Amino acid sequence: MPELFDFTVMPRLQTERLVLREIHSQTDLAALYALFADPYVARFTDTGPLESPAEAEEVMEWIDDIFAKHLGMRWALALKTDEGEMIGTAGYNRWQRWNHSAEIGYDLKRDLWGRGLMVEALEAVLGFGFREMALNRVEADVTVDNEASVRVLEKLGFHQEGLARQRGFWKGDYHDLLMFGLLRDEWGG
Repeated sequence: MPELFDFTVMPRLQTERLVLREIHSQTDLAALYALFADPYVARFTDTGPLESPAEAEEVMEWIDDIFAKHLGMRWALALKTDEGEMIGTAGYNRWQRWNHSAEIGYDLKRDLWGRGLMVEALEAVLGFGFREMALNRVEADVTVDNEASVRVLEKLGFHQEGLARQRGFWKGDYHDLLMFGLLRDEWGG
């Protein structure tokens, strides 16, 4: 078994069109706020839509906290042509070392949807997870009517494993979540 990722430094990943880098509290806060203030981006999350930069600071604190506590990691996504601007995030929201599994999460600016960028980003995230974190299983929970996210997961080889009725609660409502999983042996990377 490989040496597990030790959380000393946030890894930097690259794809054909993207750089996945550390999210910086000072320089990325405005982009994080803009991302989750968009009601179309935030409609399937418990994060937003954000109503103030202070709420974006809370999201940033959560991102910093899961990394500091070795519970997960979230990368900033940036186009290689404009590495400075964060266009989305992706990463592991919850890493369970003892059973070699993790849960992924991801989001992208609305004007960049439909270009295959999230599939590309998640291929890098999954590769890191299976190689550097010794994952055997990656999970994703998706709101039932989030068809775009379902397509992304299916393109990556995830299998729908079930429906968790009213498992999510945000914005004052319960939400049914589709449960997806991908095993190391099924991963094409």
